[in-house]
Amino acid sequence: MEDLKGAEKMEDMEKRTEEIEEVEMTQRMVERGDWIDTQTYWYLMQLLELNVDQAKERFPWDIEILRKVFDSTVSILKGYGHAVCSPYISTPESGRQYRCTLSECGCRSCNCQDGFMEKERILSNIEDAAAMNGLKVMGGGKDSIIVREGSMDTDFEIRVSQLAG
Repeated sequence: MEDLKGAEKMEDMEKRTEEIEEVEMTQRMVERGDWIDTQTYWYLMQLLELNVDQAKERFPWDIEILRKVFDSTVSILKGYGHAVCSPYISTPESGRQYRCTLSECGCRSCNCQDGFMEKERILSNIEDAAAMNGLKVMGGGKDSIIVREGSMDTDFEIRVSQLAG
């Protein structure tokens, strides 16, 4: 009987893990990222005094350079108190993926997303904290995490839900 319950528990964990889908950027997030990259490239072309044909030859598109310029610019702007919308997917080592949220970026509103993944961000942070504290993340679903405490070999479920109001 004990083995049957254990098998059911593992099957339930597998189902919950399967429910978690790979997170993708929204179309507006992709468009904003592309627009930022293009405008950064044009800015650098102007600094280097290159036209389009010269840039193709002497300064080919290099996303690594564009990201460094963008990251430096964002750092400067944030230093002066400005929030910058830079859409991304967070992919922590031990936590789940989620799209950027207003609580992280500091923006007051978002033109790139209609809904936010705040619950997923919180669950991801809990998964990270659990892993750092020696708990093994066994699985979970959209609203929960299942962790195993190793010394007792016991599973625990952690649920996150938004409160009304």
